Order: sequence, then structure tokens, then C-alpha cells
Amino acid sequence: MSLRILLALAVSLAAPLIGNAALAQGYPSKPVRVVVTFPPGGTPDIYGRIMSVELGKLWNQSVVVENRTGAGGTIGTDYVAKAAPDGYTLLFAADATITIAPHLYSKLPYDPVRDLAPIVNVAAGPFVLMANPAFGPNDVKELIALVRAQPGRISYASSGAGGQQHLAMESIRTLAGNMDMIHVPYKGFGQGIADVLANQVPLIFGGITASIQLTQSGKLKALGVTGPKRAKALPEVPSIAETLPGFDITAWYGFMAPAGTPREIVKKIHDDAVAVVRRPDFLERLDRDGIEPVANTPEEFAAEIKSDLARWAKIVKAAGAKLD
Repeated sequence: MSLRILLALAVSLAAPLIGNAALAQGYPSKPVRVVVTFPPGGTPDIYGRIMSVELGKLWNQSVVVENRTGAGGTIGTDYVAKAAPDGYTLLFAADATITIAPHLYSKLPYDPVRDLAPIVNVAAGPFVLMANPAFGPNDVKELIALVRAQPGRISYASSGAGGQQHLAMESIRTLAGNMDMIHVPYKGFGQGIADVLANQVPLIFGGITASIQLTQSGKLKALGVTGPKRAKALPEVPSIAETLPGFDITAWYGFMAPAGTPREIVKKIHDDAVAVVRRPDFLERLDRDGIEPVANTPEEFAAEIKSDLARWAKIVKAAGAKLD
């Protein structure tokens, strides 16, 4: 083979690599859209917006958050899964649509492993079981006793059927002996919390970030946190695991992109997001909000998703939850 042919072959093989590297170097050259799949007010929206603002500052580019809600977050997730894989449409995912939804729907319009590329898990935190102050029980043990005494009479709100708030209570019901309660699903946390504040429904789970102000202000009271131990931000609130050993539901929030997004762009988004997460002021905010930083690699994030898919399969099966 002649030297000219070898050089031509080398150039042709290197061209895609050079092209992708140049693409990443100039990224982003236009506004970036970040899709949040849940309504404003919850932890995914709060941190999706915080991260978007900070990345926008780093990139000197507009990073716009778009709330695409509905069907437990699967509508927005599907939208990103089918978007152009160029880094300009990103998903700030909550784990519900990635690791839980596949077990709730017999046919999802997307495959979370095949159709989405993990970038970075930004942070993770528990939920808080909150009640209207007029509700009698003050912890999960007292709640279980009341439900057993009044089967089929105690209701609870959730941000939607099949979401983590719904499954968290279903897990309590299962571990406590299949207690008889009434589930009242809403279209998002904001609607549900409004009725709990008005004492139309006594109970709801909320992400810890959104729950701290509600409980510390006295508007609602906290009965328990869903992590394996007490949360640093709410040290006086018992973990549900203190009453039901083994109970652990912790949500994560992170960036994903359509599958096929160039690795160089994924790396840039990852590296810049991690730089934000590791800043002292950001870590201080996470600590104040009861959220733990994660900032893992795309490969570690992918492994975490795989592990969570297996774990949620067991929880959903035990709860008998299905949405179609």
C-alpha cells in the first residue's frame, strides 16, 4: 500500500474524531434547553433550575429550563430521548422516569438504557412524609396504629400514580402488613401539597428540599424521612427505617442526553456540572437542603441506573402497582 493511500486512510479515520473534538470545543454555540419532567416547586425543578443557571454562567450561553410534565414524567423523558443528539436538548432527570417507569408501564415509548446517555448524577436525597398539623399521628408508628384502627378511612396524596411518593406509601403499607389506605393522586406535587395544607387530604410525601420550609415553618409536620438514617437537615425527624427496618427510598437527580450525543460533548457537560457541584457554596446549599452531592462519572451513573432498575422492579412488584 502506497504512502499516499496510508495517509489518506489515516486522515479519513481521524476526521470524525477531529470533527467531534471541534464540536465540543465550540459547545455550546447557541441556547441549551434543559427539560424537567415534573412541575415547578419540587426538588427536580429546583435543582434543574439551579444547575441550568450555573452552567449558563460557565458557558456564557442561555440555558433554558422547560417543564414538560405528564404521565409521571414519561412525556418529557420521551421528548428528550427522541431529540437530536447534539447536546442542545438535555434531560434533568429524576430517577422515577428512568428506573421506576419501566416497571409500571407494559410499553414505554422509550428505553431508558438504550435511548438515553447518562452524563452525571448531580445529587440524591430522601423524601419526607408530611402531615397537616391537625392530623393525629406524629410519626410512622402512630400512623400505622391509626390506619389499622380505621382501615379504608385514611387517605394520602401523591404527585401522581406510580411516582416515588406513591410507591413510598405503598412500601409502608406492604411492610406494615398491607394496610388499607386511600390513594389520591394529583398532577404534580404543587397541587397535592395545596390540598394537604388545606387539610383536604392529611398526608403527602415531598422531596426533602421542598419539605424543609414547610415543616420548619409549622405549616406541616414531618412524620418520617425515607432514607436509611435520619437526614442532617431534619435531625429530629425519625427515619421510617426506625419503625420498618430495611425501608430506604432515596431519589437522585441528574443530567442525561439523547443516546448518540458525542462523547466529547457529554464529557464537557459532565466536567462543567461536576465543577459546579464541588464548589463550596453549592455544597453548602446542598447540605442546607438535605441533599447529598454525587457527581459521579457517566460510567458510574450508568451502573447506578442498572442497579436501581433491578431494585425498583422488586418494589413495584411487591406493591402490585401498574399504570396500564
